[in-house]
Amino acid sequence: MKAAFTPEQGQEFQRRADAVCAAMRAAGLRQLVLTDTDNLFYLTGATFDALERPFFLILDADGGRQLVVPALELDHLRKAWGAQDRVTTYREYPAPAGETWHDALLGKGLLQPGFAFEPSLPMSMARVLLDAGGEPHELMEGIRIIKSAWEIAAIERAAHYADWGVRQILRNASEGALVAETFTPGQALSRKIIRETPDWDPVATRVICGAWPAPLSAEPHAIPRLDMTLGEGPHVAMVLTRVNGYAAESERTFFTTRPDPRARELFHLLEAARERAFSLVRPGMHCAELDWQVNRFLAGCGYAGDSVRLHRCGHGFGLGNHEPPWIAEGSEHVLQENMVISIEPGIYLAGEGGYRHSDTVLVTANGYRCLTKAPIRLNELVLGRPGLRHRLQRSLVRNALNL
Repeated sequence: MKAAFTPEQGQEFQRRADAVCAAMRAAGLRQLVLTDTDNLFYLTGATFDALERPFFLILDADGGRQLVVPALELDHLRKAWGAQDRVTTYREYPAPAGETWHDALLGKGLLQPGFAFEPSLPMSMARVLLDAGGEPHELMEGIRIIKSAWEIAAIERAAHYADWGVRQILRNASEGALVAETFTPGQALSRKIIRETPDWDPVATRVICGAWPAPLSAEPHAIPRLDMTLGEGPHVAMVLTRVNGYAAESERTFFTTRPDPRARELFHLLEAARERAFSLVRPGMHCAELDWQVNRFLAGCGYAGDSVRLHRCGHGFGLGNHEPPWIAEGSEHVLQENMVISIEPGIYLAGEGGYRHSDTVLVTANGYRCLTKAPIRLNELVLGRPGLRHRLQRSLVRNALNL
């Protein structure tokens, strides 16, 4: 985290602070205690790894704020937006009686009667705040779920890098390629982000970049072995990026051999489901309805049930790769302008593979704008036979990794 913020960043943090204060007053809250890492980053620009030492941001409805942090983080957190000299420390975790985090939080007159705290707190911490008279109250989700122009630009930047990663995976992939070869672009992508991102923050940046080969592509959260190879069936290129705090993803189904008629049919069904989902993206659309419509469409084509579908149609993006709104049956969210979501209906066939494109999508006043632009059509995603470059690359990777 840097010691100074640009005027534009300062205006953005002030906008967020004002929004939280307004929401607190509307909810009748005088004070709110936050400890979630993303919420603290959202309101202060502070990046840190809390580990076992908790950090607290105390917000007053009139705009006052106070940080409570481990002593070793004092100088670092003084650089946070709005911190100035309003940082209180505790000694360590664990610490002797009188020098713990709850002594600093509760014993220095920082908390007002009837304060609220975020309900995602671990129970061990929530119990301390409940005993002190606090009450859980969810406030931040409704503020963070709508993105500012500044945030949209940050997510669009992350989407650009995710697309770049997908294109590099497709460039490296070929029939017989090692999975390891599809993960090597992740290193180049990380270097590209570092080189091109002013004030790059390693704590707030993350890259996952690689291909899930068939048939393992039917298990989207499985971990492929580096010595697996790309043969027949649908593979999925997956790139998830978080760049200086803001996240996006781009994913594409592709083939390294000529797809048979059944695979072509399934790919085109994936395209149709994706187009059906996009046609429903607009302000006022209930997220549960969007997911239900896609589920009904695929069920009518013979693909229904959790074992074939596995997951909802999408989710939100922001500081995390998965956050509200949830595009799922059972969700209570309604799409609004300037939400950013994924659209990723999938079809999964055990023993064969998975079919899924995933895009990062901005909800606009009249519909949507897709922030990811990687290839989507079958003729772009059936790769040619391996050439000399692929064979040399394969040999180098095998030798380097002793595969």
